Parts: sequence; C-alpha cells; structure tokens
Amino acid sequence: MPRIAVFAGHGGSDPGAVSGNLREKDFNLAVSNAVTRVLRNWGYVVINNRTTDVDRSITRDAQLANDSRVDAVVEIHMNSNQGTPANGSEVFFSIRDTGVGRRLAQAILNQLVALGFRDRGVKTQTNAAGQDAFAIIRLTNAPAVLVECAFINSPIDMGIFDVNSVAQAIAQGVRDVFPMASNVPPYPGAALRIGSRGEDVRRIQNCLNNIRNSHPSIGWLNPDGIFGQLTANAVMAFQRIFGLNPDGVVGPLTWDRLMRECHNHPAYPGTPLRVGSSGEEVRRIQNCLNHVSIRQPSIPTLNADGIFGSRTENSVRVFQRIFGLSVDGVIGPVTWARLMMECAAVTRELNADPPRPSASAMPLLVLMLAGAMS
Repeated sequence: MPRIAVFAGHGGSDPGAVSGNLREKDFNLAVSNAVTRVLRNWGYVVINNRTTDVDRSITRDAQLANDSRVDAVVEIHMNSNQGTPANGSEVFFSIRDTGVGRRLAQAILNQLVALGFRDRGVKTQTNAAGQDAFAIIRLTNAPAVLVECAFINSPIDMGIFDVNSVAQAIAQGVRDVFPMASNVPPYPGAALRIGSRGEDVRRIQNCLNNIRNSHPSIGWLNPDGIFGQLTANAVMAFQRIFGLNPDGVVGPLTWDRLMRECHNHPAYPGTPLRVGSSGEEVRRIQNCLNHVSIRQPSIPTLNADGIFGSRTENSVRVFQRIFGLSVDGVIGPVTWARLMMECAAVTRELNADPPRPSASAMPLLVLMLAGAMS
C-alpha cells in the first residue's frame, strides 16, 4: 500500500506567516492532521513530522521520509504577501522531477481550485545555486510537493477556508496519483442514507453483518437492500467504533472504511473448519494465524497450503488458549470472528506510525481548527 509523508510546515518557535492573531503553523498542523486522518481511513500508511506544536528540523524530516522509503512527500503551508493581499492556491514540485511530482502537484491543486480558491498554478522554484529552493523538496528522494493552501492574510481565502474541506481535497489529490491497490468497490457517487434502496445498500448491510462478528455493538441486519432506521443505527455504531462522524450516512469516508473493514472481516464460511478441511478458507486462517504470531510468538507459524492438518490444529489450539476461547482446535464461528479481528488489529498496528513526543500543548487556535473535524 502507498506510504505518504504528510508534513506540517513551521512549528514551535517558528510561527511561519502571521496575520493578526492567525499563525501559519497552526493551520499547517490542523490541515496535516486532518489529511493524515483521511488517508489512514482510506488505508494509506502515513508518516508525520509532527502532530503537535513542536519545533521541526527540515533536515531531520527529510531523513525521516528517506528512511521510511515513502512514495511521496506532501508538505502543508499557508501563503502570505506584503501590500494588497493576494489570494489563491499554488503547489511547488522539484526541478528534478521525472513526472510524478508535477502530476501530484497538479492533482492537489485541481482539488483545491474546486473548493473556490484561485488557481495560481503548479511551479518550481530555485535558489542562487540553481537547486530547488525548498529544502524539503531538495533533500527528499521521493517526489515531494509543497502545498501553499491559501493566503493567510487574504479575507477572500480565509472566508472560504475550511480545515476538513482543504484536507479532503489534498488527500483526494494524493489518491488520484497514488491509488490504493485493493478490491474495494468504488463509492457509488451519492451518499446512502435512510430511504436509499438497491444493491449498494445490500452490500453495506452484508458488510456490517460481517464486521459485527468482531464488533457485536453493530446490530444484525436483514440484507434487504432497504436503508431504514436499523441500518442507520448499525452505520452509526460502525462510525463510532472507527472514529468517523456518527451521522448514520454512508458518504465516501464511511464507504471506504466500511469496504476495507469488510475485506478484513470476511464472513464465517458457514461450517466449522477442522482437521481434514481444505481450500481457500483454510489458507485464509493459516495466513491470519501467521500474521497474529508476529505479536503472539507462541503461535507456531504455518505453511499456508490450504490443508487443515495437525500443525494447523495445534496453532489454532494455541490461539484459542491465548484469547480465552474453548480449546478444541476447530474454527467455529466464535474462533473465526476472534481470529479475523486479531488479524486485522495486527495489520492496523503494523501500519500505524509510532507516536512522536510532544513538547507543548496545541494552541487554542489549532484546537478550534481541529475541532471542526470531530
């Protein structure tokens, strides 16, 4: 899956551009955190340079991106100028670019312009030595872009600036150039809510039933393709569990997360798997047992050959013992649900970035900006 570095410009003792009581570093941080949340909800691995108001080192950030072997770097900034305020969005890419950086810059700019910001173009900028002027672009190996979201001193720009909308636009630009390689069905194009009907509704009902095996607070649904109150309640329960806005509506964010979790929570095959069973479902549990063994080394690893033999039975027994299940070596519905849940949890843990130390609390403005996301 794509690995994206999302960096917030300035920070700590460096406020960046200032206009009245507005500080660039606060907007950069709020947008960076929001972009990170959107991309992670879509399944991307995201690397951050800071998630709180701390000093940053561009050299250290570039090294972090290079060591992490990211596919792209997106650094968030706000613009400013002297005299009559300018307005609009612009995105910078490298003079060394082979094509990907410019495409990423253009994709992000297209999304920002769609929000109403003036199109100031995609650009390169050099220093006196003829190198990329922006250090984050100059020092990183992966294609890097620097996004000047809007002019902090422009009443026009700040009148339409919204953290969530800007973050969604930037994330969508990333996805346009670095799409997820997955079998997630495409969003139907319109939100599904009470009153909706059809196969897309039936799909989300079936997915919610699958995920319910690991999260019983999601109520069971009759997959009739009719979006009624029970379906809305189940959607809200799902949204609460996965940190989404619990409005009971399946918009693009909820759809993407629901389809991804559905893939991580395949439905119980209907009959127990035991010694003598074979096929893709056996291979699935063998792969999951191997995955869980990364965090539970006492579970013996297996050759995922799709044949349920004595070694697979032994690994199942160890798994059941660890997680307090009936130790019978058989994959029934309870063991299946717990195995799929633990398998998905390990995947999320491996994809998560380690927390970075915080030197200070976020300023009030950032809390207000980020509050729009909750």
